[in-house]
Amino acid sequence: MEPLRIALCDDEQAMRELLEKYIGEWAVLRNHPAAVSSFCSGGELLRALDGKPFDLVVLDIQMQEPDGMHVARTIRETDCQTGILFVTGYEDYLAEGYEVEAFRYLLKPLKKEKLQEALDSFLVRRRKQPRFWTLKTPYGQKRVSLSEILYVESFGHTCRLYTLEESFPVKAGITEMEQQMQALGLAMFRTHRSYLVNLAQVTAVGREQVSLCGEVNAPVSRTRYQALNQAFIRYFRRDAQI
Repeated sequence: MEPLRIALCDDEQAMRELLEKYIGEWAVLRNHPAAVSSFCSGGELLRALDGKPFDLVVLDIQMQEPDGMHVARTIRETDCQTGILFVTGYEDYLAEGYEVEAFRYLLKPLKKEKLQEALDSFLVRRRKQPRFWTLKTPYGQKRVSLSEILYVESFGHTCRLYTLEESFPVKAGITEMEQQMQALGLAMFRTHRSYLVNLAQVTAVGREQVSLCGEVNAPVSRTRYQALNQAFIRYFRRDAQI
């Protein structure tokens, strides 16, 4: 099961520890893994967001600059998918919370039951919504549906991402792309030093090429055929058991 990737941002260490504790208890109770990263300032979180995707950001509002509302607005400039949950001691920011599409606003002192209810609600909403990934291209930011990604082709320090509908260049190397896509929960496999395929889109595995949805093929190096075939079988065996 794909873990829920959660970023916590609060300038009080005790609050960060309490949030981690409550989220950990929720993960055990719901039998749903959660990968939690903690940040003590808005600036630290924003730097991490540049290369690490999160499903949910839990933010205090009243922090030293940049405060939580500034962080939320910065996130929304390029990302409309990441959930934003405010945990704060002030009610004055409710209207601004709607502006950045925060899905929940919890007041301190934090009640465990309220946080767990919010996490339940977020998980239900996330399962119902299509998921997207925002990437940097030479032409600006580009949003792509995760369910449509086919494969990635490498050209040195840049790549080209192929989807069911289109392809476009991305300002990242293939190793960086692989790490980010795996962090997003995609089952990616390096079939060749220059090709990275999405196993969810594979329809057939051959010794020299792999077939993907949309009648698309990608090369398979001789040394990676066996591992690819095993990964393909494991992936669809696991999928059939869900």
